Amino acid sequence: MKIGISLDGVVRDFITKFELVYDKYFPVNEDESLPERNITTLNLLDHFEFSGGTTELNKFMYVDAALEIFGHAGETKLNSVEHLNQLHNIIEDMGHIPIVISRELNNSKPSTLFFLSKLSAKINNIIFVREYDQKWEHVDILITANPYILDIKPKGKISIKVINGYNKDNFADFTIVDLKELIDDKKFLEKILGTETIEFEDIK
Repeated sequence: MKIGISLDGVVRDFITKFELVYDKYFPVNEDESLPERNITTLNLLDHFEFSGGTTELNKFMYVDAALEIFGHAGETKLNSVEHLNQLHNIIEDMGHIPIVISRELNNSKPSTLFFLSKLSAKINNIIFVREYDQKWEHVDILITANPYILDIKPKGKISIKVINGYNKDNFADFTIVDLKELIDDKKFLEKILGTETIEFEDIK
């Protein structure tokens, strides 16, 4: 089986870094204080103001500030990349194929490679996709925090949700706090990798 591991919200703390970089380039007036944001969705336009809408947001995120946002982001938790390395090896030892899979555009691709390199990621397979739904084309099981990806899971695939503030209400086949949970509980991991999905037809 091919087990995909997403980066943002699972290994890389994208949201915190995006907020810091945004406030750096779009400072408030001296007599104003920084807004208190409660990031409850991954639609960044709901939480950050860009006069040019999606076009300006994408240029800022994937071109102008890509290295700062994606390359210099922190880990979601202490030693997240090391846990990624450990899980990668465990999955391989169990006879499966681990794949780091991430939606990246333009300058975020080399920035993401820099992020993985600087934290000593030891990964054999990395796939970049342009659209979120393309992730499911490459894997049988996907570990992700992205609510949209969870919601569009195809039949026959297995989703593992890493709990985050913006995905609490999204369904997943399995839910974990972080990758370390899979490392520490091998039986739980074996259960997931041995899961067969069953689809039911409506009775007419």
